[in-house]
Parts: sequence; C-alpha cells; structure tokens
Amino acid sequence: MKTLVKSLLCAATLVLTVTGCEKADNNHRSDTEVSPQVLKTFAEQFPGAENVMWSVKGNYAVANFYWTGSRAAIGQTNCSAWFDNSDGAWSMTETEVRFTSLPQAVKEAFEASEYATWQIDNEVDVLYRNGEVEPEVYVLEVKLDGREMDLYYTPDGVLVKSLADAGENYDYGEFIPSAPSAGVDEYIRTHYAAARVIDVDVENGGTEVELLDNGVKRELLFDRNGAWIHTKTEVRRAELPAAVTNAWAASEYAESKSYRLEEADYFETAAEGTFYRLELESRNGDVKIKITPEGELSPYAPTTGESMGLSQLSETFIRENYPGATIQEWDFEKGFLEVEILHEGIKKEIVFNGSEAWIRTSWEVRQNKLPATVISALENSSYASWEFDGADYVQTPEGAWYEIELEEERSDREVTIAVTEEGTFRN
Repeated sequence: MKTLVKSLLCAATLVLTVTGCEKADNNHRSDTEVSPQVLKTFAEQFPGAENVMWSVKGNYAVANFYWTGSRAAIGQTNCSAWFDNSDGAWSMTETEVRFTSLPQAVKEAFEASEYATWQIDNEVDVLYRNGEVEPEVYVLEVKLDGREMDLYYTPDGVLVKSLADAGENYDYGEFIPSAPSAGVDEYIRTHYAAARVIDVDVENGGTEVELLDNGVKRELLFDRNGAWIHTKTEVRRAELPAAVTNAWAASEYAESKSYRLEEADYFETAAEGTFYRLELESRNGDVKIKITPEGELSPYAPTTGESMGLSQLSETFIRENYPGATIQEWDFEKGFLEVEILHEGIKKEIVFNGSEAWIRTSWEVRQNKLPATVISALENSSYASWEFDGADYVQTPEGAWYEIELEEERSDREVTIAVTEEGTFRN
C-alpha cells in the first residue's frame, strides 16, 4: 500500500484520538484544523479506528489509521479516508487486500492481460469512492525490467486505467471524482444511460468524464458551461472501416512507406463531426492524420480548447518552466501523460507519470543543429561510419542530453545513443 510507510512513521511519532478539533500533521498546513463535521463523520463511519493521524490536503481532511471493520479485508488493516473539510462528507477510502483475496474476475482478467508475466505486488490497494461513479476499484502494482505500472480494475475485471507507477507516496487524491455540472450529468444520462462512470475530473475550464459503455471505454470532454465538445473512443486496427484503411494505404503515410500505426481513436465532435485519428511512427518522424468514415484524409491539427481538462498541476509546471508556451494537445500514452506544446516556435513533448510528476521533455533536432562537441564525439566513436537517422534533445530531472538514432547501412542495425552537450556518452 503506497501510504503504508508514511502511515507507520506517523503512527510511531504521534497518536491522536478522534475527539475535539485536531490539528493537521507537520507535513501539511499546521494552521488548518480538521473540522468538527469531519470528525463526527469519521467517528460514525469508522468506529474503533486506532492510531489515527490527520492531515489537511487542499479542501480535504485525510485520516490515516488502522481499522478492523474494513469491507475489503479480514483483521486490522491500514486505511486512509478522505473527507470534504467544509461539510464533513466522506469522499474516498483506501485500504488493501492480498492478491489471493481479489474477486475472481479481477484475477482472471489480470492473468489474461498483457501484464500477466510481470511481477505483481502481493498487496493490492482498494479504493472505495462516493458519488455517481464506479464505487470500488482495485489497483494492482506490477513491474518488469525496471518499468512499473498501476493497473486499475473494476470488481468484474474490467481494466479501466493503466498508469506509470506514481511512487510510494502517491495517495490517490487525484482519483477523487469531481461533481459534474447539471449539463454534463444530463448529457451522460441522455446519451449513455446504461454506462458506468469511472471518473469525473473538472480541470482547467473543462470537465473530462471517463465511462464504460457496454464494456467500451470512452472519454468525454465538456467546456466550462457543460457543453459537450467531443467523445473519444480508442479502437483496434481491426475495427477501422475499409474506407479508412484504404485511404491510409493510398497516402504518403502508408505502411508501405515505413509508417507504423501506434494508436487509433474514433472522435465524435460538436465542431468537426466524426473522424478517426491515426498516430503513426516512422524514421521521418511521428505524424497524426485524420480520416473521415468516408475516407477523406487530412493532417490532424489540434483545435482550440485542447488544454481543457488538463490538470492544474501539469499546467502549472508547463507555465513555470516553458513560459509563453501554447498547449496544443494532451493524452495518456502507455500509462504516461503526454502533453504537446509549442514553445519558442518549437513543438515539444512533455511527459508526466501517474502522479503527474515530470519525467522528461523532448523535441526534434536537425543534424546541422547539433553542437560541435556532440558531432566530434560521434566522429571519434565506433559509430563514426554509421548513418544519422534523427535526433531529439531530452530534458529530465537527472539532466539533459541528445538522443541520436543511427543506422549501419551494411547490416541494417539500428541504435539509439545518448550524448551530453559536452560530448560525453551516457550509458
């Protein structure tokens, strides 16, 4: 459980009883008190809780404690519970179970998934949430070859979200659903009456809703007034209409010209009608194209409002580190949040992990723009005879470097190497 270490340390240093008006712990705002309404709700909902430690995070009061009454476990369990600090309303509880205690549908779904061969943490986090959303979600933590993922499953075994592991201190605060506006709620009831709402997030002047519609995952975006902007549904290659695949095959971005399909989405929009967006990879760079169901192809260009729904945390990072940047588009790719921006005339891609901690920023660099130190390092290396096949400049919390793709013409071998601006090769 991600909060277990933190909770044990807190419990070892200070134990508070659930009476009176309790102060937040020293790691948070010490001048903010947990409201009497929260304390009353907590005492009623978690009778017999032990080793209670309170903190205040934004508008929420959070209790870390041990409890024997958890719905998800037998015996005493470490728990975290979130409450609205203004009215005391319960919002979410996090606890844990062993993998062997999971619903059979969850275990079978995981064992049949692409992550089945990954190493799984035997302790599985369970989230219980308030509101008109999926009330119970299981979070499996898996890892393979240094890569870690968090897999979010419903009790009936539907994988609703996969995110790059957020780290030991992640507390799932971002997974508390927002309350949708009347317009958003009405649209969902009218168009997706039988759907199961997985998450509602009100951010940056827009509302994003994730739902399961007869087993199909869809993402809906609304503006600040609750007006529908678009619905996005990920589709498999086999689900693409013949008119779409034929238009793609006849284009300059065809597979016969070394473009590979990375992802396909079906968009239903208020402004542009319906279309399929194909994300393609190639040695010549990545491109996105738009193809209507009738087969009309054009380059995909983000429309206004693409930053709607992007969290305040990510947007603040971008504004502070890339002043003047225009957010063009954002999406989750392979568990990471990827944000495309236009900064100082350059298209850049910023990547965040599951807790929206910054991972890296990169942008393409032409060969004639590489520093002389980098060129010299390549010319004096064992790759001197290899052909240049593209380069990116990469910024990360650990430093910055150039990632250079090279190809050996004789053997058709390809390699990507990292060289710092000083001309030093990175492992």
